[in-house]
Amino acid sequence: MADMKTRILDVAYAILSKEGAAALTTRRVCEAVGVTMPTLYYHFKSREVLVRAVYVLAMQKFTSKKKELEVTEDPLFDLRAGCEQVLDFVDVHKNVTSAVMGLGLEEPAIFRPGFELLQERVARASRAKVLHVSAREATAMLWSVVQGLVVAALASPEPSGRSAAVRTRVLDAIFRCL
Repeated sequence: MADMKTRILDVAYAILSKEGAAALTTRRVCEAVGVTMPTLYYHFKSREVLVRAVYVLAMQKFTSKKKELEVTEDPLFDLRAGCEQVLDFVDVHKNVTSAVMGLGLEEPAIFRPGFELLQERVARASRAKVLHVSAREATAMLWSVVQGLVVAALASPEPSGRSAAVRTRVLDAIFRCL
């Protein structure tokens, strides 16, 4: 039974990733998995429960990738690599990111694991005495800038706002300030 729940969740995630949140319907998931509505509802009591589970899975996948990032001798390099990794994820997973960002606006706690990982990496840089600002300020600055770049990548009305060159210049600027 647990295997079926995992299968439903994985298929729902794939639908979200490829087709977007609007395609994430119970009917679409049932068709893709090859199960009936009662089977889906046995594992997920409602569409909302299924969607929430998919979004939580997306955050887990994202956070897992962030934790796999290799640590080097240079804590600022590692901080920058973490920021780049977030933005690379967004470039590849726009539908997933849009959905999770929407949930995060309603429930900011969903971002807690990523924020805590950022805090750990900033604390490492602070201990190495390579920051010009406090760890708390550096965390706030990086969180704000990266979230802004995520929104720009997803929804900038100006295509140049989504460019790799803008992303690079913005990150260069913030890292000079840290």
